[in-house]
Amino acid sequence: MSYYYKSIQLSILIFCFASSLFAQFSGSNLGEFQYGRLPNDSTSVATVYDRIVTSYSFGSFKTRVVFEGFETGIPESDYLALSQFSIRFKKRPFELEIGNFYETIGRGVLLRSFEVPGAILEDHSFRSRHYFHRDMLGVNARYRQSKIDMKFIYGKPLNYVFPPTIEKESRRPDEIAAFYIDYNLGKQTLGAAMMTHVNGIHRDNYSMINTNGSLFGKLSYYTEIAKNISDHELDDFSRNTSYGIYSNLNFFTNRLGISFEYKNYNRFVIGAGINEPPAGIKEHTYSVLNRSTHVLQPDNETGYQFELFYTFLNNSILTLNTSLAQNKQANTEFIFEEYFAEYDFIMFDSIDMKCFVDFAEDLFKLEQQRVSIGFNAIWAMLTNSSAEIGYQNQRFDRLNQRVQNHVLALDFHYAPKWSTNILYEYSNDPFLTERTSARWLGVGLRHKLNRKNSLQVFAGNRRGGPACQAGVCYEVLDFSGVEIRFTSRF
Repeated sequence: MSYYYKSIQLSILIFCFASSLFAQFSGSNLGEFQYGRLPNDSTSVATVYDRIVTSYSFGSFKTRVVFEGFETGIPESDYLALSQFSIRFKKRPFELEIGNFYETIGRGVLLRSFEVPGAILEDHSFRSRHYFHRDMLGVNARYRQSKIDMKFIYGKPLNYVFPPTIEKESRRPDEIAAFYIDYNLGKQTLGAAMMTHVNGIHRDNYSMINTNGSLFGKLSYYTEIAKNISDHELDDFSRNTSYGIYSNLNFFTNRLGISFEYKNYNRFVIGAGINEPPAGIKEHTYSVLNRSTHVLQPDNETGYQFELFYTFLNNSILTLNTSLAQNKQANTEFIFEEYFAEYDFIMFDSIDMKCFVDFAEDLFKLEQQRVSIGFNAIWAMLTNSSAEIGYQNQRFDRLNQRVQNHVLALDFHYAPKWSTNILYEYSNDPFLTERTSARWLGVGLRHKLNRKNSLQVFAGNRRGGPACQAGVCYEVLDFSGVEIRFTSRF
């Protein structure tokens, strides 16, 4: 695999170069080998993916270079490319970055860049793997003092759906120029932005205002309103107008916490989806809930999320959450509503136990009366070692059929260097299998070689599906085979 060997040679050169530069040079490497099958594959395929990130600081300057490569033996799927390059100058109150960078305006209603650490995307139609991120290619300038913060952004956001094997024009079809400013008034901040978006020959202008701060020492708030001002008046928020409204309130005391979110998005998908407004839906760590979460539809969605947590005198924690999302398509209204409760407590002074129950109605996915329950227990055994067991069960009705999903996970942590896990899943969902049921069984091993290097091995079958992290959802493909991942920092 020529690309793989080229990546190794490149890593060696970079490491040798870094040795002479000491603390000024740093970087990381993510390498992954797979031998197995994706959905619809008739035979197992060997693939290698590698990503090298390097940065070098000298005075007020910092450079960042990222190489990315993939090899599977299929010419149209293989690549070795310079994925990112940037140079940044920082000397307060000025900052200037040229090349690939990450920048977000407000909470992402207008523009959001992101990087999901360790996530690698793969689409079966392309059969090529690439890192999951959305960066900007252009110029990012910033002026920041004690009370004022200004940004000027010009660039082309990445459309992460397409791998690096696709031409650059298709991967960066959008072009934006934006100016953002906010001013601090004690504990309150007022901000505003203007953005021009070009996609092909189509041009739109957007405006945004936001405000945030704290009141009475225990209450914080944030509100952001953005809209397309190309064809409509500034105060026009009719259904024919493109706009996005997001707001949240948070109240905290010593033991009680309450948060409330409101969203109202209408025709607010910008270009190829360069904005990522807050979803207003709880992001779960439990796999059956994370996999079946509601994915935001900025083209038409209103709703809210309310969460309460309380810490009792014995330090146990009760969390209650409810959320609602309404989508209208033609003459049909789709409603997603969810009610979630979790109780976290200590048993026998050595077992950290979490139990949850969740009820949801998801008409968008035709899932009715969806009930999910489960628990997760971590038992501290020997010094710095522990055992963990988790079970989750989910049931719902779809088209007069009862669907069940089961997840059983066993983890053993032999601190500080070793951990193993076993994951078993079952489903009779006809959307997933043509048989009466499907089962997935996988075994994992993780070894921390030292504080900078770690090795992970997986063997078996792994269920795919939607996955959400840091407010971004993406699709994970089913996999059957062996996977070896090596991560390092230098």
